[in-house]
Amino acid sequence: MGVTSWGKRRGAVGPAKEVVCAGDSITRGLASANYVSLLHDRLGPAGYRFVNAGVDGNLAWNVLRRLDEVIACRPDAVTLLVGTNDVNATYDARWARHHRRQQRLPAVPSLEWYLENVEAILDRLRNGTSARLAVLDLPPLGEDLSSTMNQRVREYNAELRAVAEGRGVPCLPLYEKLTALLPPGHRPPPYEGRLGLALRTTFQHLVLRRSWDDISAANGLTLLTDHIHLNDKAAAVIADLIGDWLRTSPR
Repeated sequence: MGVTSWGKRRGAVGPAKEVVCAGDSITRGLASANYVSLLHDRLGPAGYRFVNAGVDGNLAWNVLRRLDEVIACRPDAVTLLVGTNDVNATYDARWARHHRRQQRLPAVPSLEWYLENVEAILDRLRNGTSARLAVLDLPPLGEDLSSTMNQRVREYNAELRAVAEGRGVPCLPLYEKLTALLPPGHRPPPYEGRLGLALRTTFQHLVLRRSWDDISAANGLTLLTDHIHLNDKAAAVIADLIGDWLRTSPR
């Protein structure tokens, strides 16, 4: 599953609090700035231990299928950030074929199927663990907020919030926090659904050692590196949201 456990840092006191962060490549943090690592650095000394349960390319259906490994961690808390690929698969027929082939999906991705899988994830976690749960809504796809894809992201987010609220699970406002950071008059290049850009940005970071923020700026973007993945500034927003939730939730 690609789960990485960050050990309890020296100096932490008391039993570790196990937090599983489930999701896709945005959570895994290889092709995107790593917010789980940020959480480890910030909260490890306070006794939190983070498990990175992000897998590249996953849709909500894939996360549902690997929940046994999440439950086996016996988590005290679980966060869920998944759906960017569910939305992206609706970009055009080419992206739908790509996701179905790569992730071996049994159905054509749609809003209805996404919600069905999220509901099943939350229900399984509630029944299979005693963990406190939080969902993050989806970040923008591209930074043109008037685009068709971002209209779709907002539609998915509205339904996601309703599902979470219906189960008493907080939905952390990632989309709102990120879009508030876009500068006035921002005119980003359009998202054109090019897979090659994501591959190039990953190469630039891992091989050429360029920072995610530098790559983002070179691509005319403020928060996203390749219209899909997050730079360091955006990852810090996720770490803030989850960190605040962990600190304010009952232990």
